[in-house]
Amino acid sequence: DNKLNLQSRTIREFDATFTVKQFGFKDIDDYYTQATMHEKLHLIKIPLLCLNAADDPFQPFDAVPLEAARISKFVAIMMTARGGHIGFLEGIWPLVRDQYISRVFAQYFGAVFRNEADILDITEQYH
Repeated sequence: DNKLNLQSRTIREFDATFTVKQFGFKDIDDYYTQATMHEKLHLIKIPLLCLNAADDPFQPFDAVPLEAARISKFVAIMMTARGGHIGFLEGIWPLVRDQYISRVFAQYFGAVFRNEADILDITEQYH
């Protein structure tokens, strides 16, 4: 099986040969159904901001549950054109300075803790 994992040319092939077996899923469709948020966003009842890049190879644009988030009162999804996977760090030493991701989440949670009306306004801006 390790040879199959190394020969995978796509993330889906890797997930089918490794992830499914490693974590006990029935098959690739079972894994992707359980791992995605499309049918689960309506269950979220606290403010949540998701930051994603459209070019993320692990969470591609068409896999992001934008419509489910649009109708949610609690979930906002912020999409950037670029950033890849975990691509919101800046500089050579990204852990020693204020990062883009930190600034975005600080603004969002600042609004959450100010009052509920602010968070609803911010959520609408991202839809």
